[in-house]
Amino acid sequence: MASTNQTQKDRYKGEFQPLNKVRHGFGTYIYENSFFTYEGQWENGIKQGQGILKMKDGSYYQGNFEKGEIEGHGEFHYANGSMYVGEFHQGEKHGQGVFSSANMTYEGQWNLNCMQGSGILQTPTYRIEGTFLQHKPHGHCNYYSEEYNYIGEFDKGKRSGKGKYESKLEDYEGEFLDDKKHGSGILVKKGDYPYYYAGEFLQDNPTLQTNKLNFKLDPQPEEPIDPKAKKGEPVIDLTQVLVHELKSGKTINFELYLVYQGPDIEDPVQPTQQEIDEMIKNWQKEAKKQKNPPPMPDFGAKRMIPAPPVQIKQESGRILELKMIQKTDQGDKLFRIDYREKLAVRREEVTRLKAEIEAQKQLEEQQAQQPVKKKDAKKQAKKQPEPDQIDLSVKLFVEGDNEPLTVETKEGMVRIENLEYPEDFPPGKYYYVISNKSTNSIGDFAPIEIEVIINPEGGLKQQPKKK
Repeated sequence: MASTNQTQKDRYKGEFQPLNKVRHGFGTYIYENSFFTYEGQWENGIKQGQGILKMKDGSYYQGNFEKGEIEGHGEFHYANGSMYVGEFHQGEKHGQGVFSSANMTYEGQWNLNCMQGSGILQTPTYRIEGTFLQHKPHGHCNYYSEEYNYIGEFDKGKRSGKGKYESKLEDYEGEFLDDKKHGSGILVKKGDYPYYYAGEFLQDNPTLQTNKLNFKLDPQPEEPIDPKAKKGEPVIDLTQVLVHELKSGKTINFELYLVYQGPDIEDPVQPTQQEIDEMIKNWQKEAKKQKNPPPMPDFGAKRMIPAPPVQIKQESGRILELKMIQKTDQGDKLFRIDYREKLAVRREEVTRLKAEIEAQKQLEEQQAQQPVKKKDAKKQAKKQPEPDQIDLSVKLFVEGDNEPLTVETKEGMVRIENLEYPEDFPPGKYYYVISNKSTNSIGDFAPIEIEVIINPEGGLKQQPKKK
């Protein structure tokens, strides 16, 4: 039975229960504040079943009601154009559903209005497939974007745990914490020269970063640096700039090591109190000889020594630049360093030049002895030794070439082999200058200079650095 019941505060049009006159069946109810309007099914005065709840701002819900609450499956259309289609519980998104707006779409599980559980989140810039907790990726997820891709574990929206990160600049597979590389992992920096590092990371950086380059000459000097050094003791201090005397006309080899030089450590052998007293006594004795002696050092302080360098063996692909200079009053004079092996590409040219020179000499000798027809001279010029019989001793150091040698590290080191100083290379003092040219490597070091003395009559001998 249909009838109408309306007051100033409470307006309803629809069906009633005949006995108690409560809303029952289908009807439209306008709330007292006029913001909400409900049109749908009623049962004993309560919204029950299918209906539409409209709001004055233009948003509305269409779906199932239970005991007066939005419950079960339905659609919520927002005033800004966003929409949710799925399951509800007591008026909140709960269960499986799809939410879409101008800047995102989420399809998956909800918990009391929060994206929570398995789902897929799509935005104009990224896509996440996996599990969520309070709107954020949590647990194992696949993250895809134009900037980078990440497959692994999340903790409340941040990369934490094990995962694999890929971007245009670098790849990393290992452990994360708070969106940073943290723990064990393998890092590959991309570019023209891929850079590789495997080891421990702390707050996005390796725990041991290259901060120094060590140099080792091969063959080793026959005589120790320190004349007092005992036989068998190390004669090369890799932590110092080295001075070498090289014999021209010989090939040399040397190695470059990437190392981490940590802060100073305590000397395991500290001075005794008697030694400290003796040092104080000697200082006071010398101080009396001076008008204004400096403050007395703290001889009782702990004595520190440099930490032993640690070779960064787990690093490969760093690009080092190696050049040779001679310091003059007019500035640095640059010499190119090249490998003997690289001369193979010039073999044909060198052979041709030597053959032409030899042919010209023969022609001149023959012309000096007797007149020779030009045709016969050309035939003689062609009779030259085979390429393998020709000495290819060309200079490996070319003045004025502004292209230094670049080398790539492998497992933390570079070995330069068979560098040759020609017999006619001018003697004097030179410097190897080695610097880091990788822009994608981790850790840096200041360029180092190794002093070299070219002595045609000397041997291969390392000299102590002058203090």
